[in-house]
Amino acid sequence: MAKSRRSGTAGKTPGGRYFLVGGPGRRRSVMRISVLGLVPALALGIAVGGIGAFQVDEPSIVPAVSADTQFTLSGHGNGHGRGMGQWGAYGYAKNQGWSGERILSHYYGGTLLDTMPPAQMSVRLTAQDNATLDVYSAAGMVVNGQRTAPGEAAHLTALPGGGANVVVTSGCGGGVVWEAVTDHPWVDPIDLSPDRPADQFLTLCDNNSPYRGALGVVLDDGSARTVNLVDMEDYLLGVVPVEAKADWADSGGAEALRAQAVAARSYAAVEHRSSYADTCDTQDCQVYGGAGKEDPRTTEAVRTTSGAVLSRDGQIVATEFSSSTGGYSSGGEFPAVADEGDTIAPTHDWTQTLTAGEIAEAFGVGELQSLKVVSRNGLGNGGGRVTALEVVGTNATVGVTGAQARVKLGLKSDWFTIGNDVDVVAPPVPESSVSELNSSISQASGTVGETQIDAKYREFGGPSGSLGAPAGPEMQLPSEAGTFRVYENGTIIWTKVLGAQVVDANVLREWIPTGES
Repeated sequence: MAKSRRSGTAGKTPGGRYFLVGGPGRRRSVMRISVLGLVPALALGIAVGGIGAFQVDEPSIVPAVSADTQFTLSGHGNGHGRGMGQWGAYGYAKNQGWSGERILSHYYGGTLLDTMPPAQMSVRLTAQDNATLDVYSAAGMVVNGQRTAPGEAAHLTALPGGGANVVVTSGCGGGVVWEAVTDHPWVDPIDLSPDRPADQFLTLCDNNSPYRGALGVVLDDGSARTVNLVDMEDYLLGVVPVEAKADWADSGGAEALRAQAVAARSYAAVEHRSSYADTCDTQDCQVYGGAGKEDPRTTEAVRTTSGAVLSRDGQIVATEFSSSTGGYSSGGEFPAVADEGDTIAPTHDWTQTLTAGEIAEAFGVGELQSLKVVSRNGLGNGGGRVTALEVVGTNATVGVTGAQARVKLGLKSDWFTIGNDVDVVAPPVPESSVSELNSSISQASGTVGETQIDAKYREFGGPSGSLGAPAGPEMQLPSEAGTFRVYENGTIIWTKVLGAQVVDANVLREWIPTGES
């Protein structure tokens, strides 16, 4: 996905700022310099050029990027990229005719196809957190050892010590039929065997969501939780259609669904999230929608792979998967592999635009100065996924992993480049913008045409001379004592006493004292 790259562009933004900072890791002052309210931070900010001349054990002028400046990040894939790419599996099945077994072998190197005995899964239904369990069944159900009539509802409230208060009503909102306190806080279907008909499903009153298996309540450090205890194969019937797309089967992708079923089964088999539930129903674990999300096409994928898992050295392995690898899996538990199937993915390549303010707020660094990729994993084009990112602001410098940056910035993956792949937030300002800004500054200060700094710069050869290209517009010194302009290889300062002179950093700092703080 490194094919589409765009750099952020800067508009004319008011209130550009310079901050005087000390040497590495040491801030000395926070003095704002007025630039007649016309200089954008980016125009001041080619810190890789002229300003770099001030950076050896001396205070330096470092730009803060205007908060509303927009920057484009170009990236690849969707998700962590470990193990199987779901879109890649579909691409291999649809376009290359791969079987589910071949797909699994490609993404999960070093594993064997194995089988597991029948098992159950306990699943925390997170949408029911801190609520009572209110449930009914068309065929009736069993609670506190008693069978309810069809359509009667049971309301369970978890109690300390593991029990529950039970109230049975005629319908979800009807009158009380009976109530009790039980030490068995479960509502069971009339038949606990797997693969039961739909009229025996337990259905939640608040949203009519049906579930296979039993439903129970428990207190987790004082907070109510609802748990679905269900046969493994029944559980997968509610996982595969929400983790993959059932309609892939209609376009040559049925084998990708079979691969998904095996990966989901293997992943679930090694889950042990808490003392009361093996797993949860969100993407923090793997998504589970209950019986209401089942689809005949994914049901076929589950049943034709019944009991199949992947193992290594006789142990079932946690077969992670994500939506799209972007063309190369990220490695880790399984060897990284090229993923040609992923070209079919809608997020194989993506771009996302963020403002400097959004980036700064996400990392809590004050005003953003730079965003730099420090290291990548070396896999795939463009150097691969980001493994370390440095965010520099006026208040702090923060180092994070690419995975952390993905979460903080809401990116689709940790495989991305910044702007023109320069990994720096502040791009160069077009020459036309610099000229326009200088014209505005000249008019505001009552001058017309070439300034004395311009004349001195021309005397030194202009852009092809020893000073190099301008690194920002002409600016006023404090108290309107004069003006200065920074170039790639030096600085020109002008005052009424000195006239225009090429100076070094020490002279400039005499006019802009840092003080101590």
